[in-house]
Amino acid sequence: MILPKGSIVLSPMVRGSELAFRMLCRRKGGAHLCYTPMLRDDDVLGVAAMSKGASSEGETSAVDLVIDNAGRVNSVDETAYLIYESYQDSKNLIVQLCGNQPKKLYQASTALLDLFSSSNADALPWGIDLNLGCPQQCAAKGNFGAFLVERDAEMAVECLRSMRRAIDEYPVGEDKRKKPLLSAKIRLWDSGVDDTVAFVRRMKGSIDMIAIHCRTREEKHDGRADWEAGKRLAEELSRDGIPVILNGGVSNFRDALTLLHQTNCHSVMVATGYLKNHRNLANQPVSGDDLRPQNLATEYLDFAEKYPPPSFLYIQKHLRWIFRESLHPEDGEFNPKDYSDYRVRLWSFLVRPYLRSINQYRMFVALFVKQSGGEKEDQPEAIRHFLVEDLTYKKIKKAKLS
Repeated sequence: MILPKGSIVLSPMVRGSELAFRMLCRRKGGAHLCYTPMLRDDDVLGVAAMSKGASSEGETSAVDLVIDNAGRVNSVDETAYLIYESYQDSKNLIVQLCGNQPKKLYQASTALLDLFSSSNADALPWGIDLNLGCPQQCAAKGNFGAFLVERDAEMAVECLRSMRRAIDEYPVGEDKRKKPLLSAKIRLWDSGVDDTVAFVRRMKGSIDMIAIHCRTREEKHDGRADWEAGKRLAEELSRDGIPVILNGGVSNFRDALTLLHQTNCHSVMVATGYLKNHRNLANQPVSGDDLRPQNLATEYLDFAEKYPPPSFLYIQKHLRWIFRESLHPEDGEFNPKDYSDYRVRLWSFLVRPYLRSINQYRMFVALFVKQSGGEKEDQPEAIRHFLVEDLTYKKIKKAKLS
């Protein structure tokens, strides 16, 4: 159950690391290990209660998702969907939880293991992680992630101790192989590396490894990641036998190798680098055509068709990242309010709530190719037949859902 040194890990991302994208990053992007999107402890307990109720009535635990006009789904139903789909890749999967109460996280960890044990999954998840690094306002409001660490570091440590107990006390049958590892994902402390190291050392005995984003909470995802701090963290914590996975500033495979070499960290975690271009992280030759946004988008849509995400909001997020540099460039000449520019109109069209089907998103990709002046030949097969049609925004909007 030890993660091979030098591994590339797909980061947990809300509406970003669902099964479709995990499978894509494993098969096309060289990911050795993947995290689920963050799951709230209350929602996991809600799924467990729902599953128990279905079992007592002899029903299956399938989820009938109800998606509102804005693409939103009831949080318990969405969590259930994300857990149930995770049964398909549990062998190299870390399920990330968030919360701020040790007792509730103990219960949620146990409930999660119960769900996997009672399923047709090949194994329990490879690991369980506690989110102690989220810098977003939802974490401030919910008192979890990086805000829990800042407000009550000892409570964060106690949460991990309770999760450790849940894993250690969980009875494992012979058919379920080994118990999951426990990790936490954190950020650099504002007060410096020494305090960050001291905080991680308080987790010793609870965690099997640590993932560290080389930016502070206030920096979020902006600015240059502090790899020098990452190097010092890896050096210090290796003396305690704690494998360190470093996150931040990795856009391609060369970056990953550089980070591994400069810091001697155990492994590298990647988030936006995968979102922008999953092919850039693969340690294999890639043709120029495969790196075009239309090819990257079509590959993702193929996986999303095979492994449907809980909501079309997941698809929109991925396509917005893939097309960001082409449709919303960060340069002084681009005017995001100039709707005579095809890029502005396509960018805003991509998040329309009536775009819900894989077919419509493939039509969108084809429209991008046509409006950006791409040649009809040598385009992804899944969109070629759209390129010979008189494709319009109106036609995409009215396209039959599929």
